[in-house]
Amino acid sequence: MTKKISPEKAAAIIEVEEAATEWKATKKRERAARESLATAVRIHVESETLSENKISTITGIPRMTIRKMVGKI
Repeated sequence: MTKKISPEKAAAIIEVEEAATEWKATKKRERAARESLATAVRIHVESETLSENKISTITGIPRMTIRKMVGKI
């Protein structure tokens, strides 16, 4: 037997499922963008093209987070 649900409940389920799908996709894009930034940070700090302080100023990201990206923490 299949349990019947109200149209309101069905609509709510669909809304939550769609929002969850979008959230997951956004998190995936965020992780990819962070890795791209971390790679650029590592390259430019290690080559001494830019300092951790300069990258922190440019990005608005705290220097300790930049140090973490470089692998110093």
